[in-house]
Amino acid sequence: MILDSIVLENFGAYGGRQEAELTPKDGKPIILFGGMNGGGKTTLLDAVQLAFYGPKACISNRGQLAYKEYLRASIHRGSDMGEGACITLRFRRIMQGETRHFELQRYWREGVKGIEETVRVLRDGMLDDVFTDHWEEAIEAYLPSGIAHLFFFDGEQIKELATGGHAAEILGTAIHSLLGLDLVDRLETDLKLFERRKKAEGLDAEASRKLTQARGELDEIDSEQEEVAMAEGILVNETGRLAKEMRLKEDLFRAEGGELYLRRKELADELDKLRANKTSAEAQFRELVTGPLPLLQVEDLLGETEQIARHESEVRRASILLNVLESRDYEVIASLKTENISGQSIRTVTRILAGDRLRRAGLAKENLILDADDDLAPRLAHLRGTVLPLAKQQADDFVAKIAALDEKIARLEGELALVPTAERIAEVQKLLEVARKAYRAKLAELEAIQVRKQALQRQRAAAEVRIDKLDERDMDAKFTDDDRHRMLKHSQRARETLGRFRIRIVKRHVANMETLMLESFCKLLRKKELVTNLSINPETFEATLTGRNGKILPFERLSAGEKQLLATSLLWGLARASGRPMPTIIDTPLGRLDSSHRRHLIERYFPSASHQVLLLSTDEEIVGPYYKALRPFISKSYLLAHDESTGQTQIQEGYFEA
Repeated sequence: MILDSIVLENFGAYGGRQEAELTPKDGKPIILFGGMNGGGKTTLLDAVQLAFYGPKACISNRGQLAYKEYLRASIHRGSDMGEGACITLRFRRIMQGETRHFELQRYWREGVKGIEETVRVLRDGMLDDVFTDHWEEAIEAYLPSGIAHLFFFDGEQIKELATGGHAAEILGTAIHSLLGLDLVDRLETDLKLFERRKKAEGLDAEASRKLTQARGELDEIDSEQEEVAMAEGILVNETGRLAKEMRLKEDLFRAEGGELYLRRKELADELDKLRANKTSAEAQFRELVTGPLPLLQVEDLLGETEQIARHESEVRRASILLNVLESRDYEVIASLKTENISGQSIRTVTRILAGDRLRRAGLAKENLILDADDDLAPRLAHLRGTVLPLAKQQADDFVAKIAALDEKIARLEGELALVPTAERIAEVQKLLEVARKAYRAKLAELEAIQVRKQALQRQRAAAEVRIDKLDERDMDAKFTDDDRHRMLKHSQRARETLGRFRIRIVKRHVANMETLMLESFCKLLRKKELVTNLSINPETFEATLTGRNGKILPFERLSAGEKQLLATSLLWGLARASGRPMPTIIDTPLGRLDSSHRRHLIERYFPSASHQVLLLSTDEEIVGPYYKALRPFISKSYLLAHDESTGQTQIQEGYFEA
C-alpha cells in the first residue's frame, strides 16, 4: 500500500480544508512533518487510524469518551457542527496483480439524532458499494487492527514496550494476529460453548440447576472482564495522555532552568571544589617557578656557559701538561745523548718536541673567564638535559590543568548564572508536580485494574474447570448411549488438536520472527556483539536475549536507549514478518534517546523502515545534523503551523528553519 494524500476538514486542530501529498519518490521513502507540541502531529496519526478503523482505532486522546462522543469532540472548535468533519485518504494497493486506486472518506456531522457517520469508498474513481458496505471486514482482512500498531505508532508506545511489563502480552497479541490464531481462539471458544450445551441437554433438574448457576457465575465474570477491559483501555489512553502532558511540563521546567535550579547546590559545591583544585594547582605551580624553571629563559646562555667551562677545563689541563712535558722532553733528550744516536737525529727529535710544546703553550696561555671547578660543565649538562626538561613538562601539565579547570569553572559559573530564582521557578515546578502526581495516580489505577484483570482471568479459568467437571460422572452415565457423548469426545479432541496446532504454528513461524527482530536490533545497535541471539517463548511470548558469552542477557543490563532500540526492533521485525507492504507512520520518533542512538535510528532505521515512512517530529528531534543526514531520503517536508489565537493548524510545505 502507498498513501498518496490525506485531506483533513475541520478535524481536531485542523480548521478548514488541509491537504498533504504523501506519494514518495524512488529512493526517497520519507515524508517529514514538523510541528511543535500541541500543533497537530498526533492528530495526523490519529486521523489515519480513524479513517481506516473507525471505532476500533487506537486513538491517543479518546480517553473515556464513547466513540460518537469522541467524533463530536474532534470536530474543530468554531466550525459548524452541522457541517461536521471529514477525513479522506487516497491510497493504492495491488489486488490480483493490478494496482487499484482507492479513496476512503469518513465523514461525520451533528444531526437530529446525534452524530451521524458516513463511510464511502471509491475504487479507481468509482463508488464501490461492496467496499463501502463492508469496509470494516475489508480492512481487517488486509491489515487487522490488532497489528496496526506495528506500522502506526508513537514514542510513547516504544517506551511502553521498552519499559512496561506488558511486552510479552503485546508480542503475543501481535503474533496471534499475524498468524491468524485469533480465529483458532474463537473456534476453541465456540467448541467449549457447544460442549456445554450438549452436556446440559441430558441433565436432570438438579444438575441443570447447578450448571445454570455455574454458567451464571461465568457470565458475571465475563461481564466484569468486559468492563475491566474497557476500563483498562480507557486508563491506557488516559495514562498515555498524562505521560505526554508530564513530558511537556518537564520540557517547560527544563526550558525555564528548573533542572539547574534543583542542582544549584550540587553545582555550587562542584564549583567550590574546582576553585580549590585550581588554587592548589596554582600554589604548586608557583613553587615550581621558585625552582630552576626560570632558567629555561636563558637556556641558550647556559649552553654557551657549558661550552666555556669545558674549554677552560682543557686550558687548565694544557697548562699542567706543559710543565710536565718540559721535564719529560729534557729527560728524553738527555737519554738520547747517552745512546749511540747521531746528532742529526737528536736535533730532529728536539725540534719536534719543542714544536709540540709551543702549540700547547698557546692554549695554556689563554685567559680564564669563569675559572670554575671542573664539575661545572657536567652539572650544567645535567641541568639542561634532565632538570629543565622535567620542569618544563611539569609546567606544561600545570598550565593545561589550570586551563581545564578555568574552562570548567567558567561553564559552571555560566550554568549558575542561569539558575532561576525560587519565585520564578515555583509556578512551573508546581505545574510539573501536579502533572507528575496525576500521572502517578493514573498509573496506579492502571496497575490496579491490571491486577484485577489477572484475578478475573484466574477466576474464569477456575469457573470453566468447575463447569467442565460438574457432575461429570453423572453426565458420562447419561451420555453412554447417546450421540451427545460421541459429539463431546470429538469436540474435546478437536480442542486438544487446536491447542497443539496453535503451539506448533507459533514454533514453526517464530524462528523467522526471531531472526528478523535480531537482524533489526543488530542493525540499530552500536554495540555489535552485545546480543548474539534473540528467542521468543512460543507459549508465553517472553523475549530472551543472549550475550556474546552465551549467557542470558537480562533486559535490566541494557541502557534506556538500548531498551528503546530493542522495542523498535521488535516492532520492525514483526512488521517485516507480516509480509504486508504497509507504510510506517511514527509520531515523535526520537523521544529521549541520546545522540548516538538517535543517529542510529536516523541512518539505519528510518530510511529502511518501509517503502513509505511518515515521520512526525518536534523542533527538537529531526533538526540540525539529524535533518542533514536524513535529507537524501526525504521526498516531501511539511510544517504544521499552529496559530494560538485561532487554535488552528495549517499544513504548509517546508520545515523548521535550519
